[in-house]
Amino acid sequence: MNLNVQTIFWMDAFMYLMLHAAIWYGLARFRSPVVVMWSASGILSALGLCVLGSRGWVSTDVVVVAGQFFMAAGNWGRQVALRSLNGQPSSTWLWVSGGLNIGYLAISYGLHFSGSPESTLMLLFYAYYSLNCLEYFFSGRRIAHSHDPKGAASIKYAGLILSVTLGIKALAMMAGVGAVDLYEPSWDHTLVFIGQFTAIMMLCVGFMQIFVDQNHRSKIAVEQQLAREQERATLALQHSQDLSALLTEREEIIRQLTLSNKSAGMGALVASFAHELNQPLAANLLHAELIQAKLEEAERHQSMPHTDILTKVANAMVQDTQRAADIIRKLRNLFRMSRGEYTSLNLDELVQDVLELVRLKTKQADIALTVEFDANLRLLGDTTQLQQVILNLLNNAIDALIESGDVKPELRIRGKILGDHLALEVEDNGHGITPERAEDVFNLFKTSKSQGMGVGLWLSRSIVEMHGGRLTFQSEPGRRTVFTLRLPLLSEASVA
Repeated sequence: MNLNVQTIFWMDAFMYLMLHAAIWYGLARFRSPVVVMWSASGILSALGLCVLGSRGWVSTDVVVVAGQFFMAAGNWGRQVALRSLNGQPSSTWLWVSGGLNIGYLAISYGLHFSGSPESTLMLLFYAYYSLNCLEYFFSGRRIAHSHDPKGAASIKYAGLILSVTLGIKALAMMAGVGAVDLYEPSWDHTLVFIGQFTAIMMLCVGFMQIFVDQNHRSKIAVEQQLAREQERATLALQHSQDLSALLTEREEIIRQLTLSNKSAGMGALVASFAHELNQPLAANLLHAELIQAKLEEAERHQSMPHTDILTKVANAMVQDTQRAADIIRKLRNLFRMSRGEYTSLNLDELVQDVLELVRLKTKQADIALTVEFDANLRLLGDTTQLQQVILNLLNNAIDALIESGDVKPELRIRGKILGDHLALEVEDNGHGITPERAEDVFNLFKTSKSQGMGVGLWLSRSIVEMHGGRLTFQSEPGRRTVFTLRLPLLSEASVA
């Protein structure tokens, strides 16, 4: 038994163990399964070399079976780890390479247990691995396209060194000039061990360079991604601030347009306001004159005034004054500047308040007015802005009916609940809207009225959308037009 060659086996195993253990320890901070696979495979190879260097201490069967298995498993594990640097290895490659290793082990075990000489097993071993180690060469070439070129070159040339030295050993045995005993000192054994020492160091160094470079690039990519995300977040914040400013300006523009639109329509409502206020004021004047007459009469006749009559007259004056105050309140609410304050509202009351302002106009035009409302039509919104929307819809419908002239004018107002929304429909039986005009109905500064601003319906739709609703219309030219206002319904729980 030659201890010198056995010592080289153990030295080779020690080098495998130290190199791969150092990689495992040095790259542990990355917690990479690829590093674990590479290091564990190297330790398996070291264990295989220990077994191959233990002939005479353990049985030959153990040396052949365990040594061959550990060497094959370690070598295949390193090849899988290299393939995993570019992602998951293909299932085809895994099956083919795994099948070849299993086939090699099966043939080797079969030859051993069938009584073949040791030289045959050695020849098969060196011939198989001289071809198998070409995988390192091709892996190095493939890795060079996407990773550190120095590390890839180290892997590639390590594969060549392994394949060439193992191939020379196999050819020497076939030519009868190489050692046929596992521990026989010879030039070809020396060449194999030198190749092993050199190649395994190059493989480990190359793997470390490639892995560190890969993580460095990943870190740079993450930092660049974070920088881009931060830049996008900064831009998003800037855009959000700009959008908030634009929305604030939009709301201010809508408030100004609401006031302007009301002011523009003031002339059409002046007669109605004057008529509505004139009635209670005229009645108050008559009642005041009646009180004066009764007091003068009582003074002339030196008698007490009729208190029952005076009480009735005073009560009537109070009612008329309250009615005038109510009209003024509605007028002030309609023309006050909106602050965008949302409160709980009743759609029925909202519409009735606006109807008081246009009722005289409907009477003068002899328009038949029909109003129908479901119960509990509650919503959340700005009173002034929604009054403006309703006033625009009613005025447009009344103007359309006045212009038609040749039909009995009818105006229908319906409020109903549709699921989680409420709907207000304003329908007139006027001439309708022609298809040519339909596209411009909600456009700004587009109007068919000679004295119109072209703001009303655009403003109305903008206000409704700000309240989370929709304003649409349907028209049958020559028959009717229906404008439908949809707004979110306020639930009973929210009202409570």
